[in-house]
Amino acid sequence: MSAPAPGTLVLLRHGESVYNAENRFTGLLDVDLSDRGVHEAELAGAQLAAACALDPSLVPHRILTSPLVRASATAAIVAAALPGPPPLVPEWRLVERHYGAFTDDLRESVRAEYGETAYWEYRRSFDHRPPPVEEGSGAAARVADTFGRLPDAARSGMRRDTESLADVVHRLEPLWEATREALDRGENLLVVGHGNSLRAFVMLVDRLTAPEVQVLNVPTGMPLVHRFTRQVPDDGAHPGGKSRLGAQPDAQAAGAHLVPVHRGGRYLDADRAEAALADLEQRGGT
Repeated sequence: MSAPAPGTLVLLRHGESVYNAENRFTGLLDVDLSDRGVHEAELAGAQLAAACALDPSLVPHRILTSPLVRASATAAIVAAALPGPPPLVPEWRLVERHYGAFTDDLRESVRAEYGETAYWEYRRSFDHRPPPVEEGSGAAARVADTFGRLPDAARSGMRRDTESLADVVHRLEPLWEATREALDRGENLLVVGHGNSLRAFVMLVDRLTAPEVQVLNVPTGMPLVHRFTRQVPDDGAHPGGKSRLGAQPDAQAAGAHLVPVHRGGRYLDADRAEAALADLEQRGGT
């Protein structure tokens, strides 16, 4: 039996939140979209709807979204603009990174307290965790409220005190495996998450190294499209373990696996994304 063509994956960071606008560490706090963020979500929905009208392979069968309101509200706005509309599926593994003691703090205050080097390591390095959230603090109570609204699997499946990006990658691995299997069946998916949960997800999708993901930024409200092909292990006729790209129809049954056509994907609006990424870089990154 011929395998279906691989599905298409669209990644979308939620629109700007009120804490993004204030340049605060949000982490697991459940905050709303700003007015600008609502507009970004509406624009993303319109862009994706227009692209779907030209290319049906972009129409998502499902929308996987972080249950935090800034992401789920973005997902709902986008879904309303799409054919169907596609069903929304909450996925706790997509919640934002737990920023520990930095939660609710202004970024500039943390930079001033810890210094530029430590600030960068906590924010951008792969395996550094911020200090744990302080028990009894207002931030700890609000984070506990978020955990209380997540499924039991989340309370046992992620750290409760602080997270590194490596921790986020670890909790996302099962979701990426399920997503990969759905794509391999020909299902198109839209994944709506947060700056760091999507950085971690892209690391899995594109097999990025730690240095590569450290410099990766994800702007708000910009649909990022990943298309896939099947990579077939060589039959041994060529030395070096090379693989062949562009699988035959029966490659799914021949041990092929999905690889992105373009490593890093392609933004629907490349010009706007380039400008947004430049602005993010100037402000210190996602």
